[in-house]
Amino acid sequence: MKLKRAYRTLLRLYPEDYKAMFAAEMWNTFEKAAEERRREEGLALVRFAFAELIGLMTGAAAEWIAKLTTDSSVRGRRPPDVRMMRPPGVPQQLWFAGACMSLGQGSGPDEVAEAENRIETLIARMVHAIANHDFPGARSYSYQEREAREDLRRLRQKHNLDE
Repeated sequence: MKLKRAYRTLLRLYPEDYKAMFAAEMWNTFEKAAEERRREEGLALVRFAFAELIGLMTGAAAEWIAKLTTDSSVRGRRPPDVRMMRPPGVPQQLWFAGACMSLGQGSGPDEVAEAENRIETLIARMVHAIANHDFPGARSYSYQEREAREDLRRLRQKHNLDE
């Protein structure tokens, strides 16, 4: 138990962005490896504990050095925000039309507003599916979003809202 407490304490030495990405996985791996070593002779557990704790401290030091000496644009650990990326095949004017609407530039009839809300909902569902590694679901939402954007384009033409 003291070994687990020491590991958790030393895990806090890592930079926040690193912990957010890897701490849970590091902890789970450590717990599994520690359980395996407990079944072996006593000296194996001591060697394991020493190696892990030293490795944790040197890893934290290396991450801090990398964080402090590397430009954040090079070292960023965040994936791109898919909600901000324009899908292939969607014209720039159509993609940014939703942003103009949300800034209060008039949304037209209710059916146009409903179509815009549908697109926002589909994007949120697609992002959630990607975050949960449900790629077939994300692909389905992507297709639905593309169709919804086409419907929105037709509605905007019908109500003469094209700019």
